[in-house]
Amino acid sequence: MCNACVRTMRKLLVLAGLSSSLLTAQQLPSVSVEEVAQRIAAKDTAIVLLDVRTPAEHAAGAPPGSVLIPVQELPERLSELKPFQGKQLIVYCRSGNRSARATALLREHGFNAWNMSGGILEWQRKGYPLAPPRR
Repeated sequence: MCNACVRTMRKLLVLAGLSSSLLTAQQLPSVSVEEVAQRIAAKDTAIVLLDVRTPAEHAAGAPPGSVLIPVQELPERLSELKPFQGKQLIVYCRSGNRSARATALLREHGFNAWNMSGGILEWQRKGYPLAPPRR
């Protein structure tokens, strides 16, 4: 089997495992968009915003200072988050579904991850600013 096929199969198996995680969305710690906006405004250095949407979704705008790692790439890119091990990772996606799966995975790997309730849709509904993506 080709290497690309093996990598794709591995990603699919990991994502399937994410959806069957022991932690349900109700059991995951969550944070409101209001609290996230307040912490950004206060320049809170104890948080890191993790966007698990697609690059195209991220390109449309994101809360200021967000780091992009699409949920399907997260299992193989966990090492990139090691510098943030002592911080609170606030994970978001469009509506909160993908970020709940990502939050569960991150918590299983020892990260202090919290799901942002309502995702970017709730962020926009509340009128909070979107910054252009980091280059």
